[in-house]
Amino acid sequence: MRHLVFLWMVAALFISACNTDKPAVSPGGENKAGTAAPVAKVEAAAVDAAVAKINGDRILKGTEALAADDMAGRATGTEGERKAAQWIADQYREIGLKPMGADFFQTVNLIGMKKDAEATTLSLRGEAGEIGYESGTTLTFASSAQKEEVSVTDAPLLFVGYGVEAPEHQWNDYKDVDVKGKILLYLNSDPVIADQPDAFGGEARTYYGRYTYKYEQAMARGAAGAFVIHTTPSAGYGWSVIGSSGERESFAVKLPNSGYQLDVLGWIHQDLANKLAGTVGATLEQWFEAANKRDFKPVELPITLSANIKTTLRDAEARNVVGVWEGSDPKLKEEMVVFSAHFDHLGENESGDGDRIYNGAWDNALGTSAIIEIARAFAESGVRPRRSVAFLACTAEERGLLGSKWFVEKPPVPLKNIVANLNVDMPQIFGTTTDMGAIGYETNQLGDWLVEIAGKTPVTLADGSSKMVAVKGDPNPNAGSFYRSDQANFVKKGVPAIFFVPGKDHVETLKVDPAQYKGDHYHQVSDEINEHWNLSGCVRDMQVVMRLAIKTADNDAMPTWAAGNEFEGAWKTLHGK
Repeated sequence: MRHLVFLWMVAALFISACNTDKPAVSPGGENKAGTAAPVAKVEAAAVDAAVAKINGDRILKGTEALAADDMAGRATGTEGERKAAQWIADQYREIGLKPMGADFFQTVNLIGMKKDAEATTLSLRGEAGEIGYESGTTLTFASSAQKEEVSVTDAPLLFVGYGVEAPEHQWNDYKDVDVKGKILLYLNSDPVIADQPDAFGGEARTYYGRYTYKYEQAMARGAAGAFVIHTTPSAGYGWSVIGSSGERESFAVKLPNSGYQLDVLGWIHQDLANKLAGTVGATLEQWFEAANKRDFKPVELPITLSANIKTTLRDAEARNVVGVWEGSDPKLKEEMVVFSAHFDHLGENESGDGDRIYNGAWDNALGTSAIIEIARAFAESGVRPRRSVAFLACTAEERGLLGSKWFVEKPPVPLKNIVANLNVDMPQIFGTTTDMGAIGYETNQLGDWLVEIAGKTPVTLADGSSKMVAVKGDPNPNAGSFYRSDQANFVKKGVPAIFFVPGKDHVETLKVDPAQYKGDHYHQVSDEINEHWNLSGCVRDMQVVMRLAIKTADNDAMPTWAAGNEFEGAWKTLHGK
């Protein structure tokens, strides 16, 4: 009898344990307590099958369609851009993606601004009289105030060093000085701290070093204007890149208080900057030395600026294209991983002879076609990770990352629901490499996962042996490439991102030098598909990126920034941490 009682007790305990570990689930997916049952993650074999669907021939075919002459170069706000957007939407519909709103399009309202040089004046006046400059040679300027006319009278110049306020580095160049109504002079790049060489990213430029950050700070603090002092080492490019920027039409998103809306802004050549520094008994070199110290304080110059700037304004309209592959988890599917690639390009060369169309095959018809192919691989395999995956084809990237800026400023879903951005811009066209470029991978948890995935991805070498893919960051860290494509707008809002670019360690000997090829064809009418293209490396890279998207979409927690990163605070604010 005691033996039977003992067996009954063991059975009861076993049944109790089973009920504790595995709650009874109703056919509707809820347990008896009324809570949703966890949705399973995608199995490894299903991931393998899904990434195997990515097809290089289809990527090439899509690139041919977007880069065709009848797309007329896909310039922002043109019929060619609208035609390309419709083609992308048709692909999304055929694949089976869902629109993020009423349809696949997100209208982007822009304003074009072109300085009327003949009706515009600017003068610098010091104690000894007017300070001369050569427009376009030692100073270039315009207004970004989105007004037809602005006037600035005797606004004092204030040198603010790098103009950085970075609490995580205990750094503040402004020292609580009131800059309202003043013209701020900024050094390009980041502070270089002698006893902390790795601060502010070390050799890699942080967003604090970008000219856009400095203009944004000037606007936020109520300054009348801002000029960035240009030197080739601090900028990472020569004066010729920006010397005529004040003469060209620029665009901005048409939203109140967005970007940097200043009465006057521009660039000052180092020769003129040296002359300005001399008015306070200094040199530009000494300004750099002073600004690299924590005790730096803004320096007011005995110089004022007066200007009257007339600007021709015009409204323009462009369209982002967004499709969604819905996730499997009833709750987590409201969150999403966003692929992005810009589909716009430069339009037509109106003054050119012969071929006048900027087809933009590599930049970035290929990247757009690549993310469409990833979407197709999801649909053909039927793989649905727990979170949703969105595919954003951005407009107006060539005009200043404006399509992606509009998307994060006017997101179709709450911005906190966007957990990651994977941006593809000019991916690999020269075959397979043993590495893959992932700019920004060191900054956030996505990079950790990417290294893990790539480290399990074999590459067959020319001798038949194999090695695993290595992940490499920005080959020119001082250029600040992490802030020069569409992922920049996501990261400024706190969304972790990676910018995917070609690797450089090619398996096969090439008949062309990739750097020379890019120099010859980037932003030229010759950016077309040709005999040098080999998309095997593009396919491999997109397979790795798709694996990363699935892992991110399936992970229990959303990815985070590396501790102390410049965007960690924005992420915490976004998620109420």
